[in-house]
Amino acid sequence: MFRKLVVSAVLIAGGVTANAGPVLLEEGFDDINTLGGWLAGNFSSPAGSGFWFQGNSAIFGSDEGAADSYIAANYTAAADTGGHVDLWLVTPLIDASMGVVNLTFSTRTAGNLPGDSIEILVNNTGSLSTGDFVSLGTIGPDDFPTDWSSFLFAYDGVSAYIRFAFRYLVADTAVGGDYIGIDTVRASAPEPGTLALLAMGLLLTPLVLRRRRARI
Repeated sequence: MFRKLVVSAVLIAGGVTANAGPVLLEEGFDDINTLGGWLAGNFSSPAGSGFWFQGNSAIFGSDEGAADSYIAANYTAAADTGGHVDLWLVTPLIDASMGVVNLTFSTRTAGNLPGDSIEILVNNTGSLSTGDFVSLGTIGPDDFPTDWSSFLFAYDGVSAYIRFAFRYLVADTAVGGDYIGIDTVRASAPEPGTLALLAMGLLLTPLVLRRRRARI
């Protein structure tokens, strides 16, 4: 049961390791056939023949590493006659014993057709049911980048083992859906100083709000 969940979704212009503590998970998708502990499922309707696959460098190269070292998906996860893509990629268990985990990753779409989205979710119940995942936010379709861009989402909740999920969505494959890639996935705990600043910010926010109201 989620008792507390603070969500942060930020597009990062520079590096994604600032204020990062211990790295809890790191994956560059050099070979998706050797992924340990990752889970995936296709809940598209009606389901098509496509699934997650190794990046295709002929469409675009990776964000880091070898040209094909990213994980990719496209509209073929659903039937191309008005299907709805709902394709999940779930991380291994991550130790969130500090109660805070930052998830960073890079993603992009080929951009030839509109309609690609990725929803980021988290689960701290230990269940693998999709219904037990809580949304942290969605990228796209209007703001899905056509060049590699880095994003940060944050879990701030109870101490637990958690899983993040990437949910690739296309509303209607008859009119949209292209090709997306995910690369450079990292989960890390913030540095202790960052946690202290966060706690101070949470304490000070009500005071700032009251002061602003007093000026109105």
